[in-house]
Amino acid sequence: MNAFKIGTAALFSAALGGLLAAPALAQQQTTTGRTNDFSYTWLQGGFQTGDVANPDADVDALFFEGSYAFDPNLFLRGGVSFYDGDLNGGSRADVDGERLHLGLGFNTLLQDRLDLVVSGDIVRVRADVEGGGTDRDTGYDLRAGVRHHTAQQVELSGGVFHENVDERDTGVYGEALYKLRPQVDLGARIALGGDASNFGLFGRYNF
Repeated sequence: MNAFKIGTAALFSAALGGLLAAPALAQQQTTTGRTNDFSYTWLQGGFQTGDVANPDADVDALFFEGSYAFDPNLFLRGGVSFYDGDLNGGSRADVDGERLHLGLGFNTLLQDRLDLVVSGDIVRVRADVEGGGTDRDTGYDLRAGVRHHTAQQVELSGGVFHENVDERDTGVYGEALYKLRPQVDLGARIALGGDASNFGLFGRYNF
């Protein structure tokens, strides 16, 4: 087992421990009334670039996403990505399409300045490959991690993900937010998986 798999397994173990403790943590938050004042209602848009292993391709994407907190511990989330890329190899055929996701998230206070965040999404992907027809797949994306108010204007978050759409993939993700104004953040994010990896920049408006 390589170092990446060992690290991912360790993170999943930590995330599972957090999930098992989540009901008690949520009850504690409800009882004490304490929160970290993170916003879970926002809209964001940005650009990301990355690569996938199957098929072997370099892919760029524009994405638009949103989150709506309908309860102190629960939020709806969803988004769409429009991507365009090239298959690697001799043909350099063009590939484009979109990815839609919609799901539910849970958050609760772990300690001062630190929240546990988990989510599950239904994912729908369409890919058109030049000379190769159209593929459509439906699956899911599961995530578990933490969100930390690291400095007055900086938030950091990270965790693990597992998705099963066209291919199964497991990896780690991270995100950084810099508060430009009370309701406006500039963000960067990265996801590193066995099948796909990407890096993105975005702007977020908090409500």
